[in-house]
Amino acid sequence: MATIRKYLVGIGTVALLMISCRSERVHTEQIERGGEWLSWTPIERNRYVYGYLDGYLAARNRACDAADRLFEVGMPHRLGDDQHPTEIPSGRCLAAVDGFSRYTYKDSTLNVSNYANPITEFYSKHQEYWGVPFPFLMEFLSDKKCSTAEELYQMALAGKLHVIR
Repeated sequence: MATIRKYLVGIGTVALLMISCRSERVHTEQIERGGEWLSWTPIERNRYVYGYLDGYLAARNRACDAADRLFEVGMPHRLGDDQHPTEIPSGRCLAAVDGFSRYTYKDSTLNVSNYANPITEFYSKHQEYWGVPFPFLMEFLSDKKCSTAEELYQMALAGKLHVIR
């Protein structure tokens, strides 16, 4: 029993040291907000954007693939061409769902700065909107919506980006 107690005290001490030695703390009200975003390095911001895009695009593809299994099963469909869209349910789904195609490849590395930079600029210039969660900003940086920090700011002024406290 004494050995277990010493073991638990040791684990607790190590956990306490790890928590208290963290260099920069992000307060709860800043999680997924401007303060947290600006506390990250450019590499950390890019990692977040890469993960967001990876998850969004994978989920979009899975959801649209499900359309083929759920709708119009056993019916003939035309593939489509340059003048006519496809009739396949997954193809219609993909055409209707917004995408993120402004990433590039630089020296065989994925470059997502077209998403990270506008968010950084938006938060840097407009501290009054630090309460807008960056996942919301990512959603507004999709192909059919915004591409710059100024466009994000105009969306905020129009009341389409809400500060969450």
